[in-house]
Amino acid sequence: MIALSSCYPDDVPTSVSTTTSAAPTSVLTPDQLRHQGALAEGTRMADVLALPTDIDPDVTVYGRAGVLTSAMLLVMAGHNDAIKAAADDNGLLTGFITHRTNGDRERRKDLTHGVMRFPDAAAASKAAEDLADGSVNYRGLLESQSRTPAPLPGAPEAQFSHKEERGRVEGMAFTAVREYVIYTSVRTGTRDELERIMLRALELQRPLLDDFRPTPPADYPELPYDPEGVFALTVGDGDAQQGAYRLRGALLFAQDQPRAATVFREVGLNAMANKGTTVYRTDDAAGAQRLSAALGEMQPAYQPASAPTGIPSASCLSRPEGGANSWFCLVTAGRFVGEIWAKTQDDAHRLVEQQHQALRSAK
Repeated sequence: MIALSSCYPDDVPTSVSTTTSAAPTSVLTPDQLRHQGALAEGTRMADVLALPTDIDPDVTVYGRAGVLTSAMLLVMAGHNDAIKAAADDNGLLTGFITHRTNGDRERRKDLTHGVMRFPDAAAASKAAEDLADGSVNYRGLLESQSRTPAPLPGAPEAQFSHKEERGRVEGMAFTAVREYVIYTSVRTGTRDELERIMLRALELQRPLLDDFRPTPPADYPELPYDPEGVFALTVGDGDAQQGAYRLRGALLFAQDQPRAATVFREVGLNAMANKGTTVYRTDDAAGAQRLSAALGEMQPAYQPASAPTGIPSASCLSRPEGGANSWFCLVTAGRFVGEIWAKTQDDAHRLVEQQHQALRSAK
């Protein structure tokens, strides 16, 4: 059984298995094509999601990110079945969601932020009400306190609720904007700070949605899952976080988001995809070399470790205390960089070798 706290994916396992995240590997049925297109549209929405560290500079530690299917929403909202049902019943099409924390267990701060897309404005408005109702009248898997609905000062249109649990103030808001629902969940120290973060999320998110040109759902079957061909270069097993992204979407997965925002632009990052491994594509080989060096520097808790022999462009770091992601390796080929996370040296080296082979012939 998966054990989760109320709504914060630090407690979510590394892989959330769903049947919704597979990229095409064979001829698909019309229903599968529509579903795959919804996933591709979700990765497009990553490009218009407000960055967590822009909303709150304190949440520097990556939690998870991915296309907002109802299965992903269930996990990110603390296994609250009523919230998942509200999204499904109102026709959730797709979306994107991300979570980060400040990494301080004593003075914990969490931010979960996402955008859901529904068939039309009426469905989104009804969804926001039903999602809020589910958050207030039903508890997630490990929630011990119920939420109290309240106005959100400065955003009367938001469906907001809050509670105090484990010494922290927690709030959840669902805000309908045309055919979208903005979902923001915050855990922090005070009610004032919570409301400030909520308002900042709405302030940043609304104009980004104004700039988004959504794909009509009827066109989902024609929407390519891997438009740049970079996802096809990844190796290993994927999970609900996998997908193909452009620069802004790539930032949602960055370990050091503020620094990555600068580095990715400087090196000419133009595409990224993740499955078991992550592959970055830059404008040229020099950019790939600079990106590889920067990605390694963004892992200060790791120490230099042995890389596979026979691959000069590979480098590895490891964490002495071990753990699921105790090995971190990078390998370059041309304008591509492969990033590998693994539990053991054997797994890391095997994936480096497979990734290098996949990148060698890439254009």
